[in-house]
Amino acid sequence: MSAVFRRRVAGGLLAASLALGALVLPARALTLEEAGKVVQLLGELEPELGRLAYDEEEADRWFDNDAGLDGRIAKAGFDRESWKEALGATFRGYLATIAAERFEATFSGLTEKVDASDLNAEQKTEMRSFVEEKIAETRALRAEGAQYIDAVQPYAARLDELLGDEEE
Repeated sequence: MSAVFRRRVAGGLLAASLALGALVLPARALTLEEAGKVVQLLGELEPELGRLAYDEEEADRWFDNDAGLDGRIAKAGFDRESWKEALGATFRGYLATIAAERFEATFSGLTEKVDASDLNAEQKTEMRSFVEEKIAETRALRAEGAQYIDAVQPYAARLDELLGDEEE
């Protein structure tokens, strides 16, 4: 087999992997500076855009709404994609900074509340499944956040004010 043929096959496999999403690239590192900018923007924009309930759609909504105001996200050096990446990494890193006992306590009693609700049996089963799925997703986000903890830790207290449980 010639070297040219091997390179073509390898290139084809790489292209196919990328097309199928099978190749997982390492996450881009979140810098201390980026985390600081995200935290500052969250604090500045919350009065106008409301409390952030993080997901990618919400990140897009904040970017779009801010663009219609003063464009502070763009002025801070973020485009839509870099904003979503930095916000997502900061959020995940924040989850990783929460003490395990406190983090797990947030889930305490959720399924019991579903069981005690006035829903019928089928609705309870669906709702219990939904709650368990969301708990698993949140735990996964927290695990992903471990790689960002160094950049986010200095801002953990402020993020707790901005993203933490409102009842605390």
